[in-house]
Amino acid sequence: MSERSWQLMMSGHGLEHVPVEVRLDMERLLDLMPSITHLTLEVGDHRIHVTRDWPSSRMEEADHVLRRIARSGGISAVVVPGDADEPPRRVVAGREAGCHVLG
Repeated sequence: MSERSWQLMMSGHGLEHVPVEVRLDMERLLDLMPSITHLTLEVGDHRIHVTRDWPSSRMEEADHVLRRIARSGGISAVVVPGDADEPPRRVVAGREAGCHVLG
């Protein structure tokens, strides 16, 4: 299998109760089902938030690609769905500045 471009990020109380094997299984699950944006593990009374974390350079490259698509002839906007807590992002070609990323 190729190396991942992201790493598993977990936050919350009770992290010490999540064994390495479970962490590896969560990575595999997120590989198999890219539509899963996050998981919540319930460990006793604790909740652990699990998600993918990408390096900032990857996000910068994604923004660059979105701007390039929005500047393409005939494209008026690119709408990227937001996460559960965020509205969709709309990227439109600008008249002078090239492109605007609207949250």
